[in-house]
Amino acid sequence: MTPTILQIIVLVFVLFALSRVLLRLKAHEFGWREALFWTIIWIGVTVVVLIPSTVNVLSKALGLGGDPINALIYLSIVALFYLMYRIHVKQEKINHDLTMLVRTISLGKREK
Repeated sequence: MTPTILQIIVLVFVLFALSRVLLRLKAHEFGWREALFWTIIWIGVTVVVLIPSTVNVLSKALGLGGDPINALIYLSIVALFYLMYRIHVKQEKINHDLTMLVRTISLGKREK
């Protein structure tokens, strides 16, 4: 089977994305959990691109009838909500840390 232009483009992008994940892991910008999560995502994309029939198996395993693309859409939406949740949690932590830093600096200036 000869790969299509779209498959080649997606595979090149996946290789680029995986290289970014590995570089961030090496630079300690990612923990091993984040690196594992993104590696699994990109390997999953590769499998779906190279073996499109896996979408049918996935659709049947999830109990979704009809068009198998629905399974990919549902899983993509769930993944996006999960990522939005993670971003929200990190943003709240940053806000909390910033508030504590401002309070500490403010109290330090008042004591002088």
